[in-house]
Amino acid sequence: MTLKYALPVIALAATTAVSAEEYQLFTELRADHVRVSGDNETNWHVNGTYFFDKKVTLGPLDQFEYINKVTNINAGYSRAFDENFLRLGGEYFAANGLVVSAEHNRVSGDYINQFGLGYLVSDNFIVRARAVKPEDESTTYWFSASYNHQLQGNDYVGFTAEVDDEFDYFTLSSKYFAALNEGRYIAVGVALADNDGRSSWAAEADYYFSKMTSVGLSYDKADNYSLNAKHFFNSNWALEARFASNADNSARKVYSLGVTGQF
Repeated sequence: MTLKYALPVIALAATTAVSAEEYQLFTELRADHVRVSGDNETNWHVNGTYFFDKKVTLGPLDQFEYINKVTNINAGYSRAFDENFLRLGGEYFAANGLVVSAEHNRVSGDYINQFGLGYLVSDNFIVRARAVKPEDESTTYWFSASYNHQLQGNDYVGFTAEVDDEFDYFTLSSKYFAALNEGRYIAVGVALADNDGRSSWAAEADYYFSKMTSVGLSYDKADNYSLNAKHFFNSNWALEARFASNADNSARKVYSLGVTGQF
C-alpha cells in the first residue's frame, strides 16, 4: 500500500478510535407519571449496572455490542402503585466460555429467584438455560440462543430465540444497528411471541441525529405505542423524555422523564 492510500486509512482509524467511548458504570433515575381516566400516580425507578471491564460504544453513547461478554452486577428499585420492587443480579463470564447468572426479584415480600447457565460458543453466539422459581410455585425452565451477524464496520443484525421447557411460550426477536452518513445512526428492533396459541408482536426504532441525540418510537399488536427523545449533554449525562398511550384507549397515558449517568 502506497503512502497516498495509507494516510486516509490511518486518519479514518484514528477518527474511529477517538469517537468511541468506554464505560463501566451505568445508572438511571426515572419517573413515570401514569394517568388513567382522570386518576394519576407517579412511579419511581432507580437502576444501576457495574461491568468489571470496559464497554465500548458503537458510535451512539447508548449503543453497545449485541451479545454482552463482560462480567457484571446489577440492581434496581422501584416504587410503583404502592408496591416496592427490588432486583439484584449478575453475570459471570469465565475464560473457558462458561456463563453463570443469578437474579433475585422481590415485590413487597413475595420473591422470584432465577439461576442460569450458558456457554459462549464464540464472540457471536451464546446459548443459555435458566431456572425460574417463584415463591410457593414450581420451577420453570427456559432455553435461549443469541446470534450476532456482523456487517460492515460496527453494523450488525442480532437474533435471539427463547422457549420454555413445555414449548408453550416462544419468542423470537431481532435488532438491526447501522451507521448512516454524516455521523447519523439507526437502530430497529422487532419481536414475535406465542403464548400457548396467543400471538403478539412489537416493533421499535431509534434514529440518531448524532452519537448524543436520538428520537424513537414503538408499537405493538395491542395498539400500545410510545414516542421518546434522548440527549447526552456530555459524555456522561443524558436526559430522556417519553410519552406512551394506546391507540384504542387514549384515556391511559404515561409521561416519563429519566436521567442516566455513564462512567
